[in-house]
Amino acid sequence: MRERQFFSVQNLSIRFGGIQALKDVSLEVKPGSIHALIGPNGAGKTTILNCISRVYKADGGTVVFKGEDVSRLKPHQVVSRGISRTFQNIELFSNMTVMDNILLGRHSKRQTSLLNDALFWGKSQRQEMQFRERVEEIIDFLDLQAYRNLPISRIPYGVQKNVELARALAAEPDLLLLDEPSSGLNVEETQDLAFWIEDIKEDFGITILLVEHDMRLVMDVCDAATAFNYGSVLAYGTPADVVKDPEVVKAYLGEEG
Repeated sequence: MRERQFFSVQNLSIRFGGIQALKDVSLEVKPGSIHALIGPNGAGKTTILNCISRVYKADGGTVVFKGEDVSRLKPHQVVSRGISRTFQNIELFSNMTVMDNILLGRHSKRQTSLLNDALFWGKSQRQEMQFRERVEEIIDFLDLQAYRNLPISRIPYGVQKNVELARALAAEPDLLLLDEPSSGLNVEETQDLAFWIEDIKEDFGITILLVEHDMRLVMDVCDAATAFNYGSVLAYGTPADVVKDPEVVKAYLGEEG
């Protein structure tokens, strides 16, 4: 019997006006792996994440997760199936605390009614305590203890990136989508990020699909990479093999090889 694929994108296409952002893109992410999407700006990498998470509605193709076609679901349904994400541009509530922003990631796990939540008693109280316990574990994991009660507007950019990662982890995903997680980070913060990404895979058992321009980070932590240009796949393989591919060198590094 053929083994069921964990996650795959099949013939995904989307056009914005006269621009073909994705053209018949297919890729597979193996469970327990860290898979990078690389390529020059405008290659379609973030567009893939947006189609997977249903921020965009693809013109054609399918997204299959654990045997289910999720390409027609609503965004919150995708999260409830076990896919969460971060964004290229930080999407946090600036006037809310770090704790409250991360707690929003638990929304898909809520099992109480609006009435119970409004009265805040019984099951609703117990659920809130469980949510906060889980969030505290994530805060400790990402070294956010000193910031838990501060509003987002008062913390550094690099810490905000970690808060967004924490919120995505709070949803307890099986597949985590990271959109340029190292963007705007300094060298030390990027090194910490590399350790956390590996720990998320090893300790939490979460599969990761990330868009990344920092090739050192890709080489250090990723098991596989897919290179794109102009909305099409150029190469797939280990990061070491992909960066040596002549078409990737020409498109991504701007050299003739």
